[in-house]
Amino acid sequence: MTVGMDQADRHGHQPKGHSMQSASPRGRREKGAVPKISKGDFAPKDTENSPAVVSIESFEYTPAYFARWKVSASDLMLLLVISMAAVVVRCYKLSNPANVVFDEVHFGKFAGKYLNSTYFFDLHPPLAKMMFAAVGRLAGYDGVFDFKSIGLDYIAANVPYVAMRLMPALLGAATVPATYATVRACGYAMDTAALAALLVCVENGLVTQSRLILLDSPLVFFTVLTLLCWSMFWTVQDRPFSRVWWAWLLATGLTMGCAASCKWVAFFLIPTIGLSTLHDLWDKIADQSLSPARWSMHFGARAIALICMPVAVYIGWFYVHFAVLSTTGGDAAALSPEFQVTLDGAKQMVTDRDVYYGSEIRMRSTNARSGFLHSHLHPWQHDKGSGQQQVTIYSYADANNVWVVEPAYNRTVDTSQGLVPVRNGDVLRLRHKTTGRFLHSHDKRPAMSNDKNKFELSGYGFANFSGDSNDNFRVDILEGDPDIQGSATELQSIYSRFRLVHTNLHCMVFNSRKKLPKWAFEQIEVNCMRNCLPRMSTWHVEHAFHPNTTAGAPVRKASYRPLGMLGKIWEYNKLMADSNQNLIGDHPFAARPQHWPWLRRGTAYWGGPGRLIYQLGNPLIWWGSLAALAVFATVRMVLFLLDKRRIRLQLGGQRNQYISGAGFFALAWTCHYVPFFLMGRELFTHHYFPALWMAIIVMAFTVDLVTCRLPRLLRSAVYVAVAAAVLHAFHTFSYITYARTWTKDACLRAKWLPTWDLDCEHAIGGLKGTVPPVAEPVLVDSKPENGVDQAVPKAADQVSNDPKYVQPEFINLPLDNGSGNKMIQPQLVQALPADNDDQAHNEL
Repeated sequence: MTVGMDQADRHGHQPKGHSMQSASPRGRREKGAVPKISKGDFAPKDTENSPAVVSIESFEYTPAYFARWKVSASDLMLLLVISMAAVVVRCYKLSNPANVVFDEVHFGKFAGKYLNSTYFFDLHPPLAKMMFAAVGRLAGYDGVFDFKSIGLDYIAANVPYVAMRLMPALLGAATVPATYATVRACGYAMDTAALAALLVCVENGLVTQSRLILLDSPLVFFTVLTLLCWSMFWTVQDRPFSRVWWAWLLATGLTMGCAASCKWVAFFLIPTIGLSTLHDLWDKIADQSLSPARWSMHFGARAIALICMPVAVYIGWFYVHFAVLSTTGGDAAALSPEFQVTLDGAKQMVTDRDVYYGSEIRMRSTNARSGFLHSHLHPWQHDKGSGQQQVTIYSYADANNVWVVEPAYNRTVDTSQGLVPVRNGDVLRLRHKTTGRFLHSHDKRPAMSNDKNKFELSGYGFANFSGDSNDNFRVDILEGDPDIQGSATELQSIYSRFRLVHTNLHCMVFNSRKKLPKWAFEQIEVNCMRNCLPRMSTWHVEHAFHPNTTAGAPVRKASYRPLGMLGKIWEYNKLMADSNQNLIGDHPFAARPQHWPWLRRGTAYWGGPGRLIYQLGNPLIWWGSLAALAVFATVRMVLFLLDKRRIRLQLGGQRNQYISGAGFFALAWTCHYVPFFLMGRELFTHHYFPALWMAIIVMAFTVDLVTCRLPRLLRSAVYVAVAAAVLHAFHTFSYITYARTWTKDACLRAKWLPTWDLDCEHAIGGLKGTVPPVAEPVLVDSKPENGVDQAVPKAADQVSNDPKYVQPEFINLPLDNGSGNKMIQPQLVQALPADNDDQAHNEL
């Protein structure tokens, strides 16, 4: 049974001269005519007939729709018109506002770091940021302007911001004709493809995001391009291993790698393309016309293009990233010493190799990259604590990180024959050189935990007191450098990895990675924990010196081995993963995934007198696409149940095309949306944009299904009505998309939902107050000075990047009190912080 050709002809889905593909008991052959399947024939489905992988379990199999899209003159003309309209929509008043907006504080600054070759850390891959840097260089940006806070004036600083915004705008515009091509590749008519392109063109959220120096426009562009290439690959399945077949397959892998190199959200393309590929290969197993060798060739081709190609592209962009960022910078402190020594200008650590009793050492947490075991002359102040001297982890090397190795309590070491090395299993004490107190633990809970397996670490001791057994720790060497003799049996700087085990409590010195309160200078907590894994309880000695070493005598030295490029990429990606996992904050415009599809609220990006940029999608498109997904799920379930009853509905001759096309993009939407529910990190509405594009495709397919049996004139009227509705909504919300001045009444009318927290009373109403003077931030942080921790003002660049501290700015943006209705009164307020996505490195 085949799809009704009257429908294909009437709507232009099947170009003349292109055959419908069908299956046979042997499966569809790669070339040549294929006989029809008779009723009751249960031949396996061949997914080469469609860009989708949704199988239809039925007593009778009807092949999915397949069409080789032959680009016509009408297609070219429509593509030209669509492209021009998209460019106008994305680039309209691109210079407005001439101020730093939202996360431009991060990605504009990162572009300058690239131009100055200064290392920085960001929790996103590098491609999109390097694209901004390249455009900035071509436009004359010198990398000096620091983008340090929202609202800074671009024009006064002579920053070519329009050119830098033009790049994401053009990429956003390119997604519109790409949408048209994708729908046509799925076998749909020009009107349906044009409708899908229009929906993407006038989606306010996508427009807003593509007009700023943000990463989401490149991400969406490469995601769309990946699925376009995959759809085109399916249209040439009857020409396996031909040049065009290889071209589309390799292009899919290339664009997938580029998407993943922009943001990790693109990793959801892996299950999308992967499930489609697995289904295809599984069906090919049942094709008896394919020999095992031929099937292996299909498998190998897909492995090369869809696994090796994306991985190579991803690694390749990191090669470029590290080749450009060759000079050390402030963010390098978050890296391992082996990484840091690869950067120009980094301190090359060379120290005594052997650690003896009496050596002065500095211990670093090996795996957390948080810093050094540290103490200072301030007591623990939490209610559960002892009030003894604080012991913490501190990120900077200073005098308060130095400890002296001494024998265990009531024990001595015979040094008559020379210096005695510390060996694996030795019990010893560590005396803080600056304050003279011993590293100590006891049955007191630490500051940041009530866990009975965790104990406070402190500095304990006073004049004429020799200490007690709670100062004793055993050295357990976990591993040594295989190339350095003795590093696994004797404690050696840099090369030995060890744990310190408290002999009484049987707990290990543990890096909790939790930030302490201000009374502990917001340093990192270290405690003593039982039954902990080695990862956060492993230490190494970075610096060692014994004052009795004979001057001029040969002393064995140790130094860090520089990481190779692959080692740097691996470490950087692990740090990105840790940063993403630990990105838990209270940003006022954060949104959970259950709120995205129905557009509960948007995100305030920028505010000025009478104007506002508020990232809010086109509600008719968001709600319509959500409804389309619900329609598909319902139709699919009903058809499944009816098939079991041997009742086969053809949906006006569109069954296979709709189930196949909408099924694939519904699968893609699921892969790009559902995983966010498993994430505990802070999320924002813009994380939904790739999934939104896929839902829009399903929406266009659903409109086609609903109108497929209507007369041509009535079908056209429905399409025009849908287009008019979304255009009206686009115009309604264009004021907050383009930062246009509008009236208070217009703003109030645009609040279709009470949860849309637009500040109509003060931000964009009739009140246009005078901007008050900018107050200087009064913030403190712990910095080393002369070996002593002091509270000093933060530097401006540190303030702008800290998720908890922002530059004051006169900006009337709403805050959410849980209901989404609380408004800020017009006064001197702190500007809302930028998206915490790009500030996790400040928590390390």
